[in-house]
Amino acid sequence: MRTPGQVRRWRWAVLIGWLAAPFAHAALQLELQPQGLNAAQIVAAERALQQIRMRMPPQWQARFQQPVQVRWSDTLPAHIHGRARNGSITLQRALLDTVQEGRPLPRPLEAALIHELTHVLDRSPQGGWSRDGRWRDLAGWQRRPWKLGRTGNAFSGRSPDAYERASPAEFLAVNAEHMLLDPDYACRRPAVAAWFTEHLGATGRTADCDARLPLMQAEEEAGAATLLELDPARVYAVDYLLAEGNDQLMSRWGHSMLRLVICAPGRPRGPACRMDLSHHRVLSYRAFVGDVQISSWRGLTGSYPSRLFVLPLNQVINEYTQLELRGLSSVPLALDAHDVANLIERVAQVHWSYDGRYLFVSNNCAVETGKLLQEGVPRLASPGLNRLTPRGLLTRLERQGVADASVLADREQATRQGYYFASAEDHYQQLFDAARQHLPLDTTTVGDWLRQPASARARWVEQGDLRATAAMLLLEQAALRREELRARDVLKRLLGRPDTGGAAARDSVRALLEDTGQLVSPAALVTGGGYGLPAADERLQAADAAAQLSAQGVPAWKALQQQLKQRLPQAQQHELAMIDSNLARLGARMRALAREDEGRVAAH
Repeated sequence: MRTPGQVRRWRWAVLIGWLAAPFAHAALQLELQPQGLNAAQIVAAERALQQIRMRMPPQWQARFQQPVQVRWSDTLPAHIHGRARNGSITLQRALLDTVQEGRPLPRPLEAALIHELTHVLDRSPQGGWSRDGRWRDLAGWQRRPWKLGRTGNAFSGRSPDAYERASPAEFLAVNAEHMLLDPDYACRRPAVAAWFTEHLGATGRTADCDARLPLMQAEEEAGAATLLELDPARVYAVDYLLAEGNDQLMSRWGHSMLRLVICAPGRPRGPACRMDLSHHRVLSYRAFVGDVQISSWRGLTGSYPSRLFVLPLNQVINEYTQLELRGLSSVPLALDAHDVANLIERVAQVHWSYDGRYLFVSNNCAVETGKLLQEGVPRLASPGLNRLTPRGLLTRLERQGVADASVLADREQATRQGYYFASAEDHYQQLFDAARQHLPLDTTTVGDWLRQPASARARWVEQGDLRATAAMLLLEQAALRREELRARDVLKRLLGRPDTGGAAARDSVRALLEDTGQLVSPAALVTGGGYGLPAADERLQAADAAAQLSAQGVPAWKALQQQLKQRLPQAQQHELAMIDSNLARLGARMRALAREDEGRVAAH
């Protein structure tokens, strides 16, 4: 007869056995099929299966409801290590020859077993992950607009194995290998690692990852870039940044961008960070033109790569408002800190790995920005953000309650608070009106004034007072920027024509564009076979490579600009020279008038 203590122990043993039974029953069972193996190979195969059970996390193993038969064969193609069919696995018999007693399994054998076991699990009733929409977003099979399915996988840079792009199922199996075998996988592909942990359980390893995410950012000078290591904790908000349209074909519907509201170092996250404009960065998808001439037809047919540029906000404001005379609306998005961190991690993955094609109709800036948002913030994926125009994307974000365009209702207040950046055209008109108060200029609008030849404006250069002269100096600087834009278009057409004798100049431009291409698609800056987000040593390598390219590129672009100016038509060269003359005379007159004012003040 059992004592009370024995009864209690017996009951606990039964309870523990009952609780453990489902897990034991469901644990991974690998059944070796020894046909065709000699005695040594059977021992090696048993050792391999035993060690792979130890490698597979318990939660992964618990998902297998049926035993998995494992066969070894010489009939597989040489480049294929294994296949999974009908819940069983066939592996290359030659892999057994690499197994050594007392040593870890060779990496190819471990990878092959994990890869094929993942296929078995994915194809079972307990799997099906490779068909899931969220998985396909993460894996790089992006959604097409108009609900036309998904694109091919264009994430070709910084890949551990090109075979992962064969299908979402192969991406799952290849990444399962690296998830279980690479200690730093969670640092290189954080979002995919988090997906595995959520759906299949943790590996039991912890990785000490750098919270900062590397982005190659353009600098103010042409041809220069530096490595920005961005801590998501410094990003207070993300805005949808919309550039207004103009009369140009490729710009008529505006341009979609994202603005990262980054706090200055030492400033706590909060609304005051919106005033740290010099630290804000803009994410802008653009067609990277790898030749010397932009072709609308090539933009329509996808001949240009689509690149994710990381630009200083001040540079973007100047580009649109000063040069292109287009306003910018910055609409805050309702994203919490977790959303922001996930989005920036996706930005970094796209920045280092994506090599898409720009298509003016179906893969333009609005489509790319929408995909980035819904891949980085999963809750935005339903009902989806696939829209073909920048304003259409903003409308969809508003309808989902994500974008708050009410900040633009009062244009004056929006400008003060940094939600709207007005086109410089109104400012130029105010400057022009100030000059007209002192001078009888022969036109009433600044547009007509700037369209006049520089020689017509020259006769007024030395007739204004200090205020009028200062206004005309700023307007002449605007005239110079407009003329330089026109000159750039002329040079693109000239260099694109083989009959103009500009072979050397074309070669120089192409060489500089190749270097620039590495800066905006930085995977080429890092050698050594890494994948995903660069590790610490790879970041140093990328930063050094960018510094070298920038040191060569900045003076090279300046020298090329001077060289190309000499290839402009004589009339355009004369116009640029006349503007330079006007600027020099206006500057000299301002200094003279300022000295006269100082003298009058001193005399009193």
